[in-house]
Amino acid sequence: MVVLTDRRYGFFGGGAIAEAFARRLIASGVARPEHLIVHDLNGATLERLVSALGLAGAPGNRAVAEQSDVLFIAVPPLDTLPVLAQVRTALRDGQLIASLAAGVTTAQIELAIERPLPVVRLIPNLPSWIGQGMNPYCLGRHVNPGDGAQIRALLDVFGPAVEIPEDQMAVATALTAVGPTYVFPIVRALADAATERGLSPDVALSAACQLVAGSAALVAGAGRPIDALASMIGIHTLDEAAARRLFVAAVSDAHAKVEAVTSKVAAAAAAAVAGCGCVLVERLTWKMACEIVRRMLPSSWSHMSRASRLYATSGSWWP
Repeated sequence: MVVLTDRRYGFFGGGAIAEAFARRLIASGVARPEHLIVHDLNGATLERLVSALGLAGAPGNRAVAEQSDVLFIAVPPLDTLPVLAQVRTALRDGQLIASLAAGVTTAQIELAIERPLPVVRLIPNLPSWIGQGMNPYCLGRHVNPGDGAQIRALLDVFGPAVEIPEDQMAVATALTAVGPTYVFPIVRALADAATERGLSPDVALSAACQLVAGSAALVAGAGRPIDALASMIGIHTLDEAAARRLFVAAVSDAHAKVEAVTSKVAAAAAAAVAGCGCVLVERLTWKMACEIVRRMLPSSWSHMSRASRLYATSGSWWP
């Protein structure tokens, strides 16, 4: 049996998703507020979170790393690898890295920390706040069976989770992480429509919430196709084709934005590893760095090949 209550949980970043996850850890009884440690560069954000939840505020990310057993990466994607470079020497064996950062791969994280720690990359979903999230995840290459059991027990705290291949993370992010923004307007529009026709606002909102939740539960549990369920209702007034076009376009747009973030992170990481101002590469296994960059950003491979040849002839990575 996996025990989660004897651990200290740290957050790099104190934004909305960090707050949602922290609130759930507290509400579920997994952690007491003082066992949650957070740092955010924005002093007002940090002060608000510490005051509202009773968390332990840290003066920097290194302090979070030094005091935590499970580390949640909750900074913006482009800040993730620089933060990991800052805390790399503060990490220790036995810690678990849980990344909430869109577009940052497990390989990039493993390269940045230079230590064979278990890494899980998950797609945060705001309903995790109340234990009703849907958090697809993928695992790094250093996750052993014991780590996997700990990860699954931890993710269960936030709601259903499903392991997927890492190359599907972008589209899963567009569906689940962005997903509440597709559903919230539906709830609001239905409640507003009923209120405008005489239903009290409280009743209208409650009814709209329940019909969305109940309809989703029916689709998940009835074992019948959606069209078959819809045919059981006598009145149909929604233009389904128009609704489908609207949501397909929304998911497609979100997917493109996530892919753009992924490319930016990969470009920044590849530039650093390829010798554009980062000395970390001289302490890494060059074969490992080449393989990671080959997968991260193929266009950087020619740069790395030239650097490798230069090192072979001159003993230096620099021209």
